[in-house]
Amino acid sequence: MAKLTESDFRKKYSIVLIVLAVVIFVILFTNIPKLFDFFNNVNNAGYSALQQVRQSGDYLLPSVAREKLTTEDVIKLTNTARAVNGLPPLAENQLLNSIAESRARDMLEKQYFAHVSPTGQQASDIAQDIGYHYKIIAENIGSGDFYTNQKIVDGWMQSPGHRANILSAEVQEIGAAVIKGKMKGTDAYVAVQIFGLQSLPVSQKTCVAPASNLLNDIEAKKAEIESLQDQLNRLKQELDSEQEAIETDRKYTYDNAQKIQKLNERINVFNEKSRWYNRIVGDAKAKSDVAQSMVNEYNRMLQTYNDCRSSHNIHD
Repeated sequence: MAKLTESDFRKKYSIVLIVLAVVIFVILFTNIPKLFDFFNNVNNAGYSALQQVRQSGDYLLPSVAREKLTTEDVIKLTNTARAVNGLPPLAENQLLNSIAESRARDMLEKQYFAHVSPTGQQASDIAQDIGYHYKIIAENIGSGDFYTNQKIVDGWMQSPGHRANILSAEVQEIGAAVIKGKMKGTDAYVAVQIFGLQSLPVSQKTCVAPASNLLNDIEAKKAEIESLQDQLNRLKQELDSEQEAIETDRKYTYDNAQKIQKLNERINVFNEKSRWYNRIVGDAKAKSDVAQSMVNEYNRMLQTYNDCRSSHNIHD
């Protein structure tokens, strides 16, 4: 058999390499569109999956529900914090609730946030006015866009001064209020806690009648409430009349731009007057609650006075 020379070997394998190169080129050329489609599909699938994840994430993102903020829950959570720290619960006191509500409304009405009103009044002054005889009285205040009652109490617990009031072993009673309003033009809640320890009654040989100034304050408060009620009645009549007129005009505006504009102006005035009406309703309710607390305290003092006279056989 004849042997292959080095030249023949190179020629043979060069031809094989050329044939392989041609075959690979043909395969690639005929399948390039399919390869492009494959990579496009992969990219599109990845993008689509990413979009689905994003959309799914947006859809599944839970919304934070606003909890109803109440006096009862604030007091309950405060007592829970005391229990965790080995302290007995505080008893709810309606007079202290009235003081807390009065303080919260005063801050919203006068647009300040402090323990002392611009008029110089503070919680202790209100306590004296409504007949809460205290040995200790303390106040916690908070303002913000609270979503839960727990957030209010947590905020106080994170402040050394407020925490000291909540965990005080000296106080025995509590009152609270949470009121929504405008603070510096922004919607906000004002929360107030009042802590108290009533002073012990002074042992006396003589029976002491209720202070006349408390009865005078009750009568003055009743007069304020009656005045507000008269104002509410007048406003209610005006609102009813204006609402009826608006409904009548609404039927005849058609597509008249000028009439529609005038109607919208009347509606805006009506809405503003309605908000004013609601504010007065809230003010009247607050004053009514305070007046009722004062009446209860007066009746308690009167009963104590009468019992004292009876036990000493004192007759007029």
